Amino acid sequence: MKKVICLVLVLLILASGIGTAFASTVSTAGNAGISFRFAAKQEGTDLLLGNTAYYAGFSQNDLDYRMHRQGAAMEEYLAYAKEQVLDFTEAEKNLISSHMDVLTEHLEQNGCVLPPLDEIVFIKTTMEEENGVLGYTHGTQIYVAQKILELDMAEKKNEEKLLTFLGHELFHCLTRCNPDFREAMYQIIHFTVVEEDFPLPPSVFAYHISNPDVEHHNAYASFLIDGEPVDCFTDFVTTKHIENPDEHFFAFGTTALVPTDGRDLYYTPEQASNFDEVFGTNTNYVIDPEECMADNFSFALVYGLDGPDGKGYPNPEIIDGILSCLKTAD
Repeated sequence: MKKVICLVLVLLILASGIGTAFASTVSTAGNAGISFRFAAKQEGTDLLLGNTAYYAGFSQNDLDYRMHRQGAAMEEYLAYAKEQVLDFTEAEKNLISSHMDVLTEHLEQNGCVLPPLDEIVFIKTTMEEENGVLGYTHGTQIYVAQKILELDMAEKKNEEKLLTFLGHELFHCLTRCNPDFREAMYQIIHFTVVEEDFPLPPSVFAYHISNPDVEHHNAYASFLIDGEPVDCFTDFVTTKHIENPDEHFFAFGTTALVPTDGRDLYYTPEQASNFDEVFGTNTNYVIDPEECMADNFSFALVYGLDGPDGKGYPNPEIIDGILSCLKTAD
């Protein structure tokens, strides 16, 4: 099934001939290119506040961790988030543009072609609205933390960090523009996508942390719980509510394996004996198939099959599956 989906994607891409020009466009082999631009502070603010569906899904736990206290309100969070948007400097625009060029060079070197992609809009923030992460996405909006742009790019490690960051966020944009591509990517790590989202049961929602990169909870895999297979979807939750202002949701976070049958409970990764077999161990960012595959996708683009240290990966079949799905037709 995956091979059929990938072949259809490649044929559609090759036949499309998309060629619209934008303010910033980089070309890739077999592609019309990745089109992107940079939002000024006011536009970035408008775009950020316009993601109303995301905010509608917040739990009280979301608000409290983001505002660093219990009993926070949505109105104060939105006012706080609005103040975090910044303008890009020209040097920062050039830095991102040059790294996007490098990514497309890697695509060309690997003989890969991307599925169709809408214009990307880069937005810069302090990232305090998301508890200090490096970045996130909404649709094809990529929000970039000021701190990742302040790294010394003369250091090879830091240059690769920005490359893998951009590759990771690019994956989220691609999956939103191409549902078949998302389905094919998830299948590589044994997840099946269904049409409707699974509802979060009350005990899960009480500790739920919303992830802007994960728009849907409509993919499940079979996990072995006490030796028995249980179909579960994933959610990111904290193990406790916030108590101190300096507490970060990632410090108390875990992947919740939520049964698809509607039971009001969840299992932890430690309770699933095949957790590593499902997600693989190329990355420890395994809070959702979307995040796991975004990391693997960025590794495939930046490092290819050799891996970051030239010694490959614990699960090379995941990287090989991604590259095979992106290969241009002979």
